Amino acid sequence: MASLHVTLMFRYLVLLLIWLQLASSVFPSNASGVSKPNCIDHCGSVSIPYPFGIGAGCFIDEAFELECNNGVPMYGNIPVSSISLIDGQMTIDILIASSCSNESDENSLTLSKFTVSNTKNKLISIGCDTLVSINGNPPIGEGCSDCTTNEDATDDGSCNGMGCCKTSIPAGLRQSNVTVEREYPRKNMSLDNPCSYAFVAEEDSFRFSSSYLQDFKNNGTGRVRVVVDWTIGSETCDEVATEVTSNACGPNTVCIPGNNDTQGYRCNCKSGYAGNPYLPYVDANTTGYCQETVKCNDNSISGCSIPPPPPLPSSEISPLIKVNKIVAG
Repeated sequence: MASLHVTLMFRYLVLLLIWLQLASSVFPSNASGVSKPNCIDHCGSVSIPYPFGIGAGCFIDEAFELECNNGVPMYGNIPVSSISLIDGQMTIDILIASSCSNESDENSLTLSKFTVSNTKNKLISIGCDTLVSINGNPPIGEGCSDCTTNEDATDDGSCNGMGCCKTSIPAGLRQSNVTVEREYPRKNMSLDNPCSYAFVAEEDSFRFSSSYLQDFKNNGTGRVRVVVDWTIGSETCDEVATEVTSNACGPNTVCIPGNNDTQGYRCNCKSGYAGNPYLPYVDANTTGYCQETVKCNDNSISGCSIPPPPPLPSSEISPLIKVNKIVAG
């Protein structure tokens, strides 16, 4: 009986070794293949995939140039927290407009080609008796910043009541000017609300807390997260399909068109392929581009899901089950 267990366990270990080899083959062979060869692929903990890049020859054009400043990727003077090839989005951290007196304050964001995502971000105001506007549009806050009438709406997590307002932003913004001002005379001086704040921010990353009425991001000196949409060039997919030299999509890819608000196009790996869809194939030593995966139907840059490991032989499991039953009984 012991020899049978040894034989079964040996066979299991062989199967496990085969599984590990298959699992590793599912992913692109170059772990740092998201960037161009000889280019920095990370700045701090943030991955820097091509068409973005740090240093000459590492980005597709100047709109995609980043710098690495003490482990923080910078888009001009704006910190970058993540880049998604599949979604065509970059997450940045921007400043906040704040007013602690009867004077208004404004904060501006200018993007050379990219646009502020109107599906992922909201215009948000924090504070009582606060009016906020973006690019000169009619202000928000007339109702929900009136802290005298919304006393039951101070629950954490809610930005639909006292002291917190949010609204959609226009599509296709390459520049945003957010202005905040406080209404005087103040309607309610009983709450500790020394300042008002305004900003565009990723809706999913912002959760209102009633404590923000007293202080938000160190009196507005901190930053909030914003999602930016990006595309390549201004051409359509049909146009670049006939221009091989100017087409940014690598082999085994599909072209994803922009829209009326965001011109240009993006690239994704075909179904069953994984890698960076913007990296070209040069020669047999090329890595990182979209390559066929093993029994995979996932166009993720990180490859396919790892299949589950082989189960233990039944004869190895059953004695354990019996022992557990005895102990439990």
